[in-house]
Amino acid sequence: MPNLQTQLQEITAEKEKTGFKSLLRLFEQENSEQLQGEYTRLFISGYPNTPCPPYESVFREGTMLGSNSRKVDRLYQEWGMTADLDLVDHISTEVEFLAFLASAATLDATRTNANKAYHSFIHSHIQKWIPDFSKKLYDNAKSPPYRKLAALLPTSIPPTV
Repeated sequence: MPNLQTQLQEITAEKEKTGFKSLLRLFEQENSEQLQGEYTRLFISGYPNTPCPPYESVFREGTMLGSNSRKVDRLYQEWGMTADLDLVDHISTEVEFLAFLASAATLDATRTNANKAYHSFIHSHIQKWIPDFSKKLYDNAKSPPYRKLAALLPTSIPPTV
């Protein structure tokens, strides 16, 4: 069985690489001004509203710096991390925190706690908004790179380390 599991992991890893390579190609092929305009419309200041706010508290609570941003900030502090208050629950900061926890899970001294924290963060935060965020991004994106990003995002964050 270990051989079958190893082969499955290799196939999955290759599929993910292919998906990300095609995503990179799409971004490289797109006009940078069009990408910037689409980024602004989707994530910063779309009219009449911003369709895909990349902040957990805005997406889940409809407000900046809501209770979810305070919760993730406390988790960061428990692990000795700090984040700019304006970016505390931004998708990039949350994914960076997961990468930090995945790294901490490779060390004997922090393995158990990091694995628990990673799983808890996925369950309490990432799974609560990223699937819906991805759907909204897919539904609202006009350019192929952002649609591809939306399609890849929900399956790109491993549920465990």
